[in-house]
Amino acid sequence: MNIQQALNIFGLSGELTEQDIKKAYKQAALKFHPDRNPVGAEMMKAVNAAFDFLMQNIDRINDSQSSDDSARYNFGEELENVLSTLQGMAGVIFEVAGNWIWISGDTKAHKDEIKALGCKWASKKKMWFYRPEEYKASRNRKEHSIDEIREMYGTTGQRSATGFKRVANA
Repeated sequence: MNIQQALNIFGLSGELTEQDIKKAYKQAALKFHPDRNPVGAEMMKAVNAAFDFLMQNIDRINDSQSSDDSARYNFGEELENVLSTLQGMAGVIFEVAGNWIWISGDTKAHKDEIKALGCKWASKKKMWFYRPEEYKASRNRKEHSIDEIREMYGTTGQRSATGFKRVANA
């Protein structure tokens, strides 16, 4: 994740202060509280990862933003829409790791719907994934197993339409 990607989780741009970021975090935390939002628990993983990253890089935020206005968008809303759609698919299991969504379970029955969301198939992991628009231009070719990804982002479980499933980290 880079600074622009983290800002896109909150839909932020322009000259920002630490207070602006904290305010956006509090608004997102209220909006995505699991008692208020069915996909809130998964959304909060992305929100927390973005907030932690921004707080660690607070001194570089205004220097590191993209000057390209097309690089700025509200990925939080986009992520929420994808998660809400996935939640309605019986047998589909999903989890948020950083600001990517990993999708498994009975996806064959929902293949066309999943593709229509903009998800891609990761043949080595045998899972679908959804990622922010800005990652499409990424040149990072390092391969990580799904367990390594879970460990990097602190993911401990998966959500499905039928509830929460524990995943053992390797």
